[in-house]
Amino acid sequence: MSADADLSTQTGLAALVDWYVTIGVDIAIDEAPHDRFAESAAPPPGRAAAAPPPVAAPARRAEPPARETRSPRPAAPVFTEEAARAAREAASEARTIDELQERLAGFDGCALKATAGHFLFSAGTRGAPLMVLDFAPGEEEERGGEAFVGPEARLLDNMLRAIGRDRSGAYLAYATPWRPPGARELNPAEVAALNPFLRRHVQLAAPRALLILGDFAARAALGSPDVARYRNGWFDYDHGGGTTRALLAPPLASLLRTPVLKRRAWRDLRAAAALG
Repeated sequence: MSADADLSTQTGLAALVDWYVTIGVDIAIDEAPHDRFAESAAPPPGRAAAAPPPVAAPARRAEPPARETRSPRPAAPVFTEEAARAAREAASEARTIDELQERLAGFDGCALKATAGHFLFSAGTRGAPLMVLDFAPGEEEERGGEAFVGPEARLLDNMLRAIGRDRSGAYLAYATPWRPPGARELNPAEVAALNPFLRRHVQLAAPRALLILGDFAARAALGSPDVARYRNGWFDYDHGGGTTRALLAPPLASLLRTPVLKRRAWRDLRAAAALG
């Protein structure tokens, strides 16, 4: 090979190496595989490898403290046909509203009795020509233990005064004397337990007109989930010993939240007052 050819070859190899460096090649490879990570971790020649750090024993988990054993809460009573018969018998045997109130307070067939703070039955004047049936005690009533004293009841008092009446001319009652948790609607078992007492209550109060406030109260009083057909006007409420003319009006809580409903409630109250 001539000197010129050898110089040309060296120049070409140098250019190739420069190009490799430019594109990032920093190590040569051969036919044998290499573990580059192990090689980079190895100590430099002439220096002994450091001993691996001792492996700590796993920490022992602390045992959780023993929990206090509590007696399980008694299960809510299951409303059977026997309980339904007991409710009907207890209600039918009451001869006065006072006796009905006492029998309902002592009735153990409704699970709400175990969760409510108070038993709240009625207010106003028994025997008044107008009976107003609200659904359940409100938060203020549940805290204080007095029936019909909360904001909904104060609204009802204002409505009665607007038509020239007060509680001396109206009898106010609850569909359930025990406030359900969260003011939820009654379930079928609770309706079955309370409905005989409700019908007997209306029968003993003997009003000329019954104003039912809201669907929750209506379903409890009628013993049926289908109350839509009763929203259009007067209907005959069957209390077991005859019938009473009744109207289904918006609930008081809805009137406080939605003032536009007050027009309808005002109309229903005036109609009930005119009859009662």
